[in-house]
Amino acid sequence: MIGLGGMLGTVVLGGASAFGQAEEPAAAKPPAQAQAANIDVETLLKRWEVQSSKLGTLDVSIFRTDKIPAFEEIEYYEGRAIFKNPNLAFIDFKKIKQDAQGKPVKKEDGSSWESAHDERIICTGSEVWQYRSDTKQIFVFPLEKDQADRAIEEGPLPFLFNMKADEAKARYDMKMMSPPNATSYAVAITPKLDVDRESFSRASVQLDRSFMLPVRIILVSPDGKSTKDFKMEAVKPNAAVKDENFVGKPFEKWKLVRNPGGNAPGMRRAPAQPPAGAGGAGAGEAGRPAAANAVRPAIAPAARR
Repeated sequence: MIGLGGMLGTVVLGGASAFGQAEEPAAAKPPAQAQAANIDVETLLKRWEVQSSKLGTLDVSIFRTDKIPAFEEIEYYEGRAIFKNPNLAFIDFKKIKQDAQGKPVKKEDGSSWESAHDERIICTGSEVWQYRSDTKQIFVFPLEKDQADRAIEEGPLPFLFNMKADEAKARYDMKMMSPPNATSYAVAITPKLDVDRESFSRASVQLDRSFMLPVRIILVSPDGKSTKDFKMEAVKPNAAVKDENFVGKPFEKWKLVRNPGGNAPGMRRAPAQPPAGAGGAGAGEAGRPAAANAVRPAIAPAARR
């Protein structure tokens, strides 16, 4: 197994579409794939924790697909997640424009997606800043000392950073799944605690065997009716990251709401409020806001509907 401690630069780790149906009865696998699945949850969690403990930072590019069958909707997002020990996080998503057939649209030069800011959550270590560009509001939730680490663990992208085996076993029922290929492990996850069930009803995580980092995470909404499918297109373990990414900032003409709803900020949704104006504003990598849906900042739900 290759350690992550000295790695710097981009490691491209791809998912596989078959993983989305991993909970269905599996057909016969070739020997190499069967061998990849030959590991128990206990061993997997120990390896995962060891590799995760070597991460000081993690910078991930993401392609996200949201499926809402009840509304016959599929939406696409490009995103970036940056984590830094012990409890700093920057999670940003842009919604990708779709053509008349519902397919994601590239820019004219084909270099990147045609997209607009959709949501952003920043954990500063002492506060969580939630940006909602649909209403031009910023919600700021103070964190107690023991809540700061949980804000990362229970965030909108669980399982990516600071994996701890004992905590995982206490919070989730986990079982091995048939992996999509011989270079991956796959695990099915069901939350035991109410606080986690408010975020997702079940999850599937695909891990790269060499680096023990998630390359794909599928979250099923609490009502089981929609999914968010996160594919990690590029992963940079222990890369240099700018501290300014973890600084919450107010914006001109945006309404700043501190500690809405009173106590236990990390455990509730931001209150619904009338729009304060049209969405979209800002500048700079860390300063450019993106809308956040009406979700708890520290524990975002798996799907919008």
